Amino acid sequence: MTTAASTLPGLLAARAAATPERAALEHQGGAVTWAGLAARVRRARIRLRSAGHRPGARVGILARNRPGTLVDLLASVAEGGEVLLYDERATAHERRQVAALAGVSDWLPPSAAGRTEDPPGSGGTPPGEPGETGRAPFFGLVTSGTGGLPKVVRKHWGATLANAENFAALAGYRGDDRVLCTTPLHHAYAFGVAVLPALITGATLVFAPHPAAPATLARTLRDSRATVVQSVPFLYRALLDCGEPPAPSALRVCVSAGEPLSAELAGAWAAAAGVPLRDQYGSTEFGQIGYAADDPGGPLRLVPGIEARLRAPDGTWLTAPGPDRTGELYLRQSGAGPVTYWGPPGLGEACHADGWFRTGDTGRLPAPGRIVVEGRTTRRISVAGRKVDPDEVERELRAAPGVRDCRVAAPPEGSAGHGDRFVAFVAVDPGVTETAVRRHLARTLSSYKVPTRFHLCDALPRTGTGKVHMARLWQYADRAPVPDSGREAAR
Repeated sequence: MTTAASTLPGLLAARAAATPERAALEHQGGAVTWAGLAARVRRARIRLRSAGHRPGARVGILARNRPGTLVDLLASVAEGGEVLLYDERATAHERRQVAALAGVSDWLPPSAAGRTEDPPGSGGTPPGEPGETGRAPFFGLVTSGTGGLPKVVRKHWGATLANAENFAALAGYRGDDRVLCTTPLHHAYAFGVAVLPALITGATLVFAPHPAAPATLARTLRDSRATVVQSVPFLYRALLDCGEPPAPSALRVCVSAGEPLSAELAGAWAAAAGVPLRDQYGSTEFGQIGYAADDPGGPLRLVPGIEARLRAPDGTWLTAPGPDRTGELYLRQSGAGPVTYWGPPGLGEACHADGWFRTGDTGRLPAPGRIVVEGRTTRRISVAGRKVDPDEVERELRAAPGVRDCRVAAPPEGSAGHGDRFVAFVAVDPGVTETAVRRHLARTLSSYKVPTRFHLCDALPRTGTGKVHMARLWQYADRAPVPDSGREAAR
């Protein structure tokens, strides 16, 4: 099956015809067959039509890691809708913000299709002809913006399916695999490394409990008999530290992404599980970009269809990249055209140079088709695999009563807790407490965007040029314990 030219409804129909009784989805011990999934999608299409959804409408789906989300996605696409996937646990403030950017008037309520058992008489057929993704070739995924606001990436279905197919082939997915999805379904990582490859190859997609305690996740990994698992370094480390057996003997492909994978963690996982932990580099705009298909600790291989080049700090292109030449990474994807967004006009154009998309990452191209990612050129922070934009957090902090100034950042490289937490330095009026600041953020931001540590002070230290003196702030942050007043005199 050539999925690059296929539609999402076409993939489902082909799977239901070829392996109707094979498990397509598993969740909490229950299974849905491919034929059962197709039947649920038919019923969901009837529900959508009766609710007034029409081809071309932009449909917001509040995603959760359950079968119902996939049913609603497949049904909406089959009905010709432009789907926007977003986090079910987002705050009302965040939902309104994203809906305004994407032009979504309403969110689809969670489907009753979240049940895993197949009820009797599940075969209904929707009236009229089935929709095709050609009538709505785009869908939306949300990513953090660099200006303090989220961005809604306008994704092309054809290019996205081709990218997922190419990644699945590169990683060696098979039709008899059991793919354990441990990260949020509305993220490009889970979507392109677990959900779409399962549809493309016919593998069984297993939803892990989300969020889950490490011990629960470890038991799910073992009991699910997973052969493929996708997760983030934070969770792989938690699995090693929880005391449960890290992997069953059936496990053969372990994919890590979302934040840097240390050599120490990769080695510890391989020793405990007997399976290499392979790094993956991706983005919401492009899907899967690079994968450690060869040497788990070596350069990543570019996923077919992705091209990369480097730009020097002076804006010139590096015409002869090699192992020792570092620059800012720019990308383009065959068949996808320029990256575009739903929302403010001109946002996509501002991210391109000569037709190439600026990633905001630095790296090297050591050999043809190989890529090494070295770090970010922006301030974005990874928190357990999720991306947090400090500008967004700072904007909400400054709106809190009594907050005069603030700075949000991750601990410096090499410090205790680097990569696992981030800190807010907040200059406040007398009487303002950390509890009050936290409560304000909890009303407007998802929990993972709330800093794990706060340091309240009278004023942020500044350099001679007026910039926040981060080195001095981190000196204060390293002091312990916090004074009884609840503040640190960061002067």
